[in-house]
Amino acid sequence: MTTLGATDTYQAEAFATADGWWAVRVVGLKFGFTQAARFDDVEESARDLIACSLDVDEAEVGEIVVSERVWS
Repeated sequence: MTTLGATDTYQAEAFATADGWWAVRVVGLKFGFTQAARFDDVEESARDLIACSLDVDEAEVGEIVVSERVWS
């Protein structure tokens, strides 16, 4: 398994929930789940999760590509 670093590009998948929130999965993180109140907040929530997971400052986190997904 490849270990991701702070400056890597991350994939965040956003799923709309029934109550209007967004469930967010960051691909490649062991515990890569968070939430956001609005779709516009998904990237910020993902960045915070990555920074906390890697114990780095949020400014050190690389690019985050957000994709909207549908529950299957």
